[in-house]
Amino acid sequence: MKKLISLLLVILMLITTVGCSKPEDKVESAADANGDFHIAVSLPYTGTNASYAEYIDMGIKVALKKLENEGWLNGDGTGKIICDYYDDKNDATEGATIATKVTTSTEPYYLLEVGSFASGVSYPCATIYKEAEMVQYALTCSKSDYLATSGDWGFSLSMTQDTAAARVAAYDIKHLGFDKIALIYSNDSWGLETCKFYTATAEKLGVQLLASEKYDDGQQDFTSILTKIKETNPQLVMCFCAENDIVLIRQQAETVGLDCAWQVSSKSRTSNVLQNLGDLGEGLYGIYAKTKDLTDPVYLEYEALYKEMYPAKFAEDNNTTQKYADQGYNCMMTVIWAIKETMKTGTTRQAFRDKLATLTDFPGVQGKLTFASGRKILQVQYLSQIVRGEDGKLKWINYEDLLNTFDVDAVAGLK
Repeated sequence: MKKLISLLLVILMLITTVGCSKPEDKVESAADANGDFHIAVSLPYTGTNASYAEYIDMGIKVALKKLENEGWLNGDGTGKIICDYYDDKNDATEGATIATKVTTSTEPYYLLEVGSFASGVSYPCATIYKEAEMVQYALTCSKSDYLATSGDWGFSLSMTQDTAAARVAAYDIKHLGFDKIALIYSNDSWGLETCKFYTATAEKLGVQLLASEKYDDGQQDFTSILTKIKETNPQLVMCFCAENDIVLIRQQAETVGLDCAWQVSSKSRTSNVLQNLGDLGEGLYGIYAKTKDLTDPVYLEYEALYKEMYPAKFAEDNNTTQKYADQGYNCMMTVIWAIKETMKTGTTRQAFRDKLATLTDFPGVQGKLTFASGRKILQVQYLSQIVRGEDGKLKWINYEDLLNTFDVDAVAGLK
């Protein structure tokens, strides 16, 4: 009898174990009942950074159109990627509200979130996505400790400011030879960080800034700041600001008679600044990533579809794609890659994160993309300038050959 009872207990345990196990052919996936994947996109569609959001949005939609033309993820019209677009208004509180909604949503169930544009919005939301164990692809977040704060769940395609701002200072002081420098920066997390790292590198290179002036989001009148700076008689004013702000700053600098060299960070090294400044832009320095290879098939395919979808913008931007649109496209193309790579074994949030972290030499439209140790992305950045061509028109050019003789990372103390 005891043997019988023991046997029955063993059988019961086996039945229970089998009942609790998942069938070998059953695969967990973040896909919905139709096999589609949902992505939340949070960008400042309204507010001071709306122009950036517009371009990023365009790039994302070009990538999705390319995928649709190829038959979506499965090649047969199934396996769609569906994006829901949220306006965070360039506001951290609004961004956190969206993050909470996105991470707790079950209908739809989001695989990941893309955004926001500004570090001041993405960074405060990082812990929300971290705790939810959901990828936050903050494609333009450059805050130096963003990746650490986000745990394993944050990704960005932008250089962090401990690298980028230090490079700018090295170019200004040791290549351009300026030692009388004033700084204007936005009073937000991005501006404060750029100021911190630029100032620290300048001091390390033996230059004390003449002035360091901050301004608030949405500010329209810069005359008092510019008048203060004029009194210091700078050779260069370095501006860590948005593209709309540098236009106002330069226009008002003419009014107060501040005559010197000017530079902007990569954030304002854009076609919009070139167009909106007009003749005031001539001589403006900037920092930029690798020039697009116009013979690269990857870029040409993207450019053709971009031009087809946004002909007016393409023409307006001197018959080229805009860099933030490029970044939006690169972001979504890497998302598509990671989803496809994990579909056979199950595209869960964890599996997607793990695959994205292995990105190596991915063919982006501005060169190959690799997430190095700690998911940090490294890119070459060139000194750039607005110059007048032989045709009389102003254009941005990159001094790419300069890096053959000027090791900016060594000078900035990054090596």
